[in-house]
Amino acid sequence: MSIVNLAQLQVTFGEKTVVKGASLRVEEGETFSLIGASGCGKSTLLRVLAGLQREWQGQLSLFGQPVKAGTRYQGALRRNVQMVFQDPYASLHPNHTLWRTLAEPLKIHGEPEIDQQVATALEQVGLPVDAARRYPHQLSGGQRQRVAIARALLLRPKILLLDEPTSALDMSVQAEILNLLNRLKQQHGMSYLLVSHDADVIAHMSDRAASMANGVIERFFDRSALVRGEHRMG
Repeated sequence: MSIVNLAQLQVTFGEKTVVKGASLRVEEGETFSLIGASGCGKSTLLRVLAGLQREWQGQLSLFGQPVKAGTRYQGALRRNVQMVFQDPYASLHPNHTLWRTLAEPLKIHGEPEIDQQVATALEQVGLPVDAARRYPHQLSGGQRQRVAIARALLLRPKILLLDEPTSALDMSVQAEILNLLNRLKQQHGMSYLLVSHDADVIAHMSDRAASMANGVIERFFDRSALVRGEHRMG
């Protein structure tokens, strides 16, 4: 079953059209990736799917339900679509403890046993339970990204949108985070839509991928094409 169906997406900022007629689908349980240089439109496309960029043209359905441009995600849709950003420091409130950061979405959705859920979330991403008392500046970049992933997973989403989730990290930490994401995907039965400019990351993570340039999706790659390295750019 396709959980994302996107047809002829167009996003314009002023005079500039940053996404031009993009179409793609993401199947349940797969990791689908978009690869392309910075500024090609892939992060904007991800923000449309996350409900953060609400002005767009085209057709979008998520989990079989059509989504209208300009609408704010509510209820099940808000739970089921979560996003992890490139810069974990910018996505975590500097004056909030990790407990507050992780507890907030649980409180909003009326979840029970918040302390236990926060503890479990930290353990799942390889952090000690007492890390809940810390602030973002007391963590390394890799630890902050683990917290961002934990927060995205708390509501048990069906799809996780990953915007360059390891590009701000050094190589050894990148590998740790990617392996963590693969393990969590298996445990939770999620789908991923990953955006990256790194061909190695795409090859390591993806079932299928598409290359994007100047706002246009140019080519799709299946797993065998990715193994052969056909997605590697010039």
